[in-house]
Amino acid sequence: MKNIHIGNIIKQKLAESSMTVTDFADKINCDRTTVYDIFKRKSIDVERLIKISQALNFDFINEIYLKQPAKISSNTADKIFIAVEIDKNILHESDLPDSFVQLIKRNK
Repeated sequence: MKNIHIGNIIKQKLAESSMTVTDFADKINCDRTTVYDIFKRKSIDVERLIKISQALNFDFINEIYLKQPAKISSNTADKIFIAVEIDKNILHESDLPDSFVQLIKRNK
């Protein structure tokens, strides 16, 4: 499994944007204190990561977690399997990053 500190990556992407911490907090429906807490997190729940992806216009799920290494192996031990349960009444397919929509359509 990749050693990822998602909070650091989110902080970096926010710094690269023209958005302030306050603007970012408003876009993901939380306060500034929560944003600073997110920066400290090694992991984050998927629904919040989707909101963050939309706010920063960066597909964290695809680019950080699902991006394939240069060497592709057919060995199952080298693959990452992700199970995500999404309540259709809460999130609509249009709220998801394109990479998720493609995965969902491939598995219908």
